[in-house]
Amino acid sequence: MIPPGLKDSLLFHLEAALRIVNRRSEILLQEKLGLGVREVQIIQAASSEPPLSQGCMADCLGVNRNVMVLEIDRLDEEVHQHKGATFRGSGYLKRERRADSRREATIVLTPKGRRTLAAIQKLRAQIWREVLRPTTPAQRAALLAWAASIIEQDVLPAAPPKSKREK
Repeated sequence: MIPPGLKDSLLFHLEAALRIVNRRSEILLQEKLGLGVREVQIIQAASSEPPLSQGCMADCLGVNRNVMVLEIDRLDEEVHQHKGATFRGSGYLKRERRADSRREATIVLTPKGRRTLAAIQKLRAQIWREVLRPTTPAQRAALLAWAASIIEQDVLPAAPPKSKREK
């Protein structure tokens, strides 16, 4: 139900639509692959050519860089120590050191990650078919083009300015 006071609010409609897509995505991805939306986004981003650095991936996905390190630790194929616990990542990704910067690594898919990416793409198509069922192919294409144009035109800083209380 759309509250009468919000029926003309584009922001309300966009946020509500995003919540619906995220909720359906989370349910289906957990059920079929045991992965969350953020993990899937990281796997999808790791398929980029040329490969993205960890920092670039964090910025693109709007994730704190420290949090991204932990997320990639959980998805890579290495053994890690965190807060006294030892764990092995799930094997979807690997870090490759850059030849021009020993400190910086790019994130790439492992064979397991590539197989999972194919499954993700099929599930994403299913989610979008369900969510966008009431629209025509032309409307879906227009929606995608509109969203892409907003992203390309973005001139806002990556993070909102701090409030006076946070300074």
